[in-house]
Amino acid sequence: MKILRYYWLIGIILGSCCWSWRSQSVIAAERVSFWYSALEFSVPVDSLETYAQTGEIDGALATYAQYISPPELVKLRTTLTYQADIDHVTISRFLNSSLGENVLKYIGDIIKTSPNQNGFYALRSALILAAASPKKLTLLNVLRQFPADTIQVDAQASLKLADTFIELQEQTKKAIATVAKQAVIEGKNESDIDFTEQPNISKLGTFSSQRKTLVIVDQKRDRILDVDFYRPVVNKSASIPVIVISHGFGADKSNFSYLAKHLASYGFAVAILNHPGSDRQNLKSFLAGTTKEVVEAKESINRPRDISYLLDELQRQEQTHPSQLGTLNLDRVGIIGHSLGAYTGLALAGAKPNIEHLQQYCQGEQINFDWFNPSLEFQCLASKLSAIKDYQLSDKRIKAVFAINPISSNILGEQELNKLKLPVAFVAGSSDLITPPLLEQIKPFSWLGSQDKYLLLINQGTHSYSGSDAFGLPNSTTDKSFSPQLARGYFKAMSLAFMKTYLVNSPEYRSFLSSNYARHISQKPMQLDLINSLTEGDLK
Repeated sequence: MKILRYYWLIGIILGSCCWSWRSQSVIAAERVSFWYSALEFSVPVDSLETYAQTGEIDGALATYAQYISPPELVKLRTTLTYQADIDHVTISRFLNSSLGENVLKYIGDIIKTSPNQNGFYALRSALILAAASPKKLTLLNVLRQFPADTIQVDAQASLKLADTFIELQEQTKKAIATVAKQAVIEGKNESDIDFTEQPNISKLGTFSSQRKTLVIVDQKRDRILDVDFYRPVVNKSASIPVIVISHGFGADKSNFSYLAKHLASYGFAVAILNHPGSDRQNLKSFLAGTTKEVVEAKESINRPRDISYLLDELQRQEQTHPSQLGTLNLDRVGIIGHSLGAYTGLALAGAKPNIEHLQQYCQGEQINFDWFNPSLEFQCLASKLSAIKDYQLSDKRIKAVFAINPISSNILGEQELNKLKLPVAFVAGSSDLITPPLLEQIKPFSWLGSQDKYLLLINQGTHSYSGSDAFGLPNSTTDKSFSPQLARGYFKAMSLAFMKTYLVNSPEYRSFLSSNYARHISQKPMQLDLINSLTEGDLK
């Protein structure tokens, strides 16, 4: 979501690196005070404002500015004045949701109204007032709107947070380098194939298809599923393999229509559905104020059940109204999911949400890597579900899972991912801020119990590849090194090869599931690596 961003919290002045909000203020706090154990020092907000507006460092700020490098000072000035295009109504609704309240609570442990008082309410007030003021939402204006004379910053906690952030970045870089090295090693052990002589599987195949819109009502759960179903035009005797695509939070079926058309052109029947509790319309309803929560806890069980209900309905329709275009093979179904949709696929494959673990883990307030993992907020929503009830979400019809930017680390965890024996492919983006690659894909990939598993790492890949879902893309990536079209080409080729190999047992496609083929289609600036072997020990 565009509200969430990572910021350097005013360099040494704010003590380090931390979560923050781009905002603004009117009940002017006069000073920002930092304490570290028994030591305390402060900086006038006027000094920060003067520097932000003119670049001038006055005497009060000069004492601390000498410890900050010139690039950090530039970043400080940019951070203070950056304006986020978020209105006060939208931010108010978000901050009053359970997700927004959790974020504020975490930030409030560091930015406080007094050394012993969490800054939760003051931050919420300052953010809303800042967004409503004529100067809009900037960090400097949030300081001005903070309802206290002095903003108290726990420098010791923020320094620890800075160390944690740096450690995570270093470990992520190391993990990405490890994946790249492993891809080279695996490539040397693969058959020597001239892929320039092979078909270009990122191009459309030979089958035409018919698209049909289905509206499926699950009355028991009060869910209306809007489905686009692509059926290839094949002869009546054909057995048609089926793939279901599950979108991420705040997206809908339109995000993957390009992929559905591609797969249908190779003979797959493809169903894309809207998950009504976490699709684009649900997000719009939240922003319009007609729903209180961004997403409900029960969505983590409703989504997999949406897929199973859809398959049941397709099977019923096949029996009552058989098509002249072949018979759907609903005993072997593949699923492609993005983000929450990827979690959905893994849950259907047999990895159960670990509610008891979440109820313990999500209560922790210690500073660790999870401060920089926004997806954990969505995972922890599931902790509100009953731990006593045994949620059976697996569906034996699912035979292969292609998981793009999956959410998996705690809602499933090592124990559940290790149980998976089906073919699984994980896709990670090195610049994904929503589901950080090390925490949500690379380590979890090493936990997978399947013998047929793949990790595809897209250098400079982010969380969104459509530009139209709920999550904004970092400007630096969007402007210089991010190409949705290139990433989509990777998805088309690799998901096709994966599903052809494991749904219909087409041996001629297995060679495309290789490090060398990934290198063959890889293009700058978003180079692609593929591996099928990695242990957690390799990441240390």
